[in-house]
Amino acid sequence: MRRPLSAEDAEELELSTPDHREIAEQLVAWAEQPGPDDELSPRELLTRAGEQLELAGDPAAAEAAYRRAAGADGDAALDPRSHLVAVLLDREEPDEALALDRDLRRSRPTEAATYEYMADVWAEHGDDRRALGWLTRGILVHEQGPGFSDVDLSMLCLARWRLRERLGHQPDDHDVIGIGMLQRLDRAAENHPRV
Repeated sequence: MRRPLSAEDAEELELSTPDHREIAEQLVAWAEQPGPDDELSPRELLTRAGEQLELAGDPAAAEAAYRRAAGADGDAALDPRSHLVAVLLDREEPDEALALDRDLRRSRPTEAATYEYMADVWAEHGDDRRALGWLTRGILVHEQGPGFSDVDLSMLCLARWRLRERLGHQPDDHDVIGIGMLQRLDRAAENHPRV
C-alpha cells in the first residue's frame, strides 16, 4: 500500500516532466487506488488528469476524464462539469453545454473558482450576460453562507466589476469590493515589479 498522497505530491508530479499524458496517467492511477488519508480526492485527481490531457492536445480523452471526475467521490477545487461545459462549447455543442450549465448552476457549487471559471468560459464564447450571471450567483452563494474566503470573494467581485465596467455599468456595492482588490493588486505590483 502506498503512503498517503499529499497535494505536494501532485504538484511535484505536474512539474516533473513536460509529458502531460504521462502526468495524466499517474493522476488516474492514484484516483483509481484512493487511500483513506489522501489529501486529494479521486474527483480532484481525475479533474487534474483531464486538464493535463487538454494540455496534451487530446480533448476527447480530457472529456472522458472530466466525465469520470464528475461521477467520482470527493471535492475538487474546480468542479469538473465546468471543464465539460468548456469542452462542449469548443466542440460547438451548445445545447448539451447549456443543459450541463443548468445542472451545474442548480447544484450550487461550493468553490468560488467554479463561478469565476464559468464566467470566463461564457465570456470567451461571447455570452457576457451568462458570464455576469455566474459571477453574481457566486456572490449570492457566498452571502447565503457558509461563504468563501475574503480573497475569493474579492476576486469574484473584481471579475464582476471588470465585466460590468466593460458593459458600461456604474459600480454597485459589490463592484466597490472588486475595485478595492484591483487597487491592492496594483499596489502589490508597484512594490514588487517584475524584472
